[in-house]
Amino acid sequence: MIKAKDLTYEYIRVMETDHGTKEEKVSALKQVNMEIEQGDFIAVLGHNGSGKSTFAKQINALLQPTGGTLWVKDMDTKNDALVWDIRQTAGMVFQNPDNQLVATVVEEDIAFGPENMGVEPKEIRRRVDEALATVRMEEYATHTPSKLSGGQKQRIAIAGVLAMKPDCIVLDEPTAMLDPVGRREVMETIERLNKEEGITMILITHYMDEAVRADKVFVIDDGDLVMQGTPREIFSQVEELKKYGLDVPQVTEVAYLLRKEGIDLPADILTIEEMVGAVCQLKSTI
Repeated sequence: MIKAKDLTYEYIRVMETDHGTKEEKVSALKQVNMEIEQGDFIAVLGHNGSGKSTFAKQINALLQPTGGTLWVKDMDTKNDALVWDIRQTAGMVFQNPDNQLVATVVEEDIAFGPENMGVEPKEIRRRVDEALATVRMEEYATHTPSKLSGGQKQRIAIAGVLAMKPDCIVLDEPTAMLDPVGRREVMETIERLNKEEGITMILITHYMDEAVRADKVFVIDDGDLVMQGTPREIFSQVEELKKYGLDVPQVTEVAYLLRKEGIDLPADILTIEEMVGAVCQLKSTI
């Protein structure tokens, strides 16, 4: 689905100085190489300014490589003639749902994308109904988006992308502005779309408990892809992650601290259930 070979993105940053302005070249991505298969659920981690959002925008061709190549379903994102097809293949959901809602009625908002693609009215109606059902928001079809909760708005934003029938959805910190209930609603929707619909999900997040649910985790630091592997492989490397300014799930941190105190617990504990099981097993051997 996604293949990056030596993917590089540089831009010029203008800085104010005592003597005027100064231009500085910044490397947001540095020769990144990765492959993402159809149907994968990928989490991308990195501290603020690491380049993870820049990577997300490359997939949707909002930004184009200044070096190397990124292919989306074998389409080169540097080819301007393919941008329309790339954006139909890889939909994008942003951090603030209010920035993506364009209509005053939910169903009209979801219809916006297919209308611009030239889809016929009967098919648009079918896609809108299907998208609403998929994110479980059918009862809100005629509601005003501005009166919905943050989590509901984000699910409507996802439905708007779904109506365009993408093979892949890139979500750039979609839960960052939501409360715990909204976060849970959105994450359940993302997991269901991945598992039941087979849509490739690329989640940019700084919540470690969300990354735990992915099939694979990529860690980007100052434009470099520094770690990749399953959540269990990545989060068991607590000291390595802290070196890159990242945390681990709280339960993994507790297990790590207990191990440092000499308690024999597995290094790859990710959930409370796993911790309870490990402690009970430990207790039974005493």
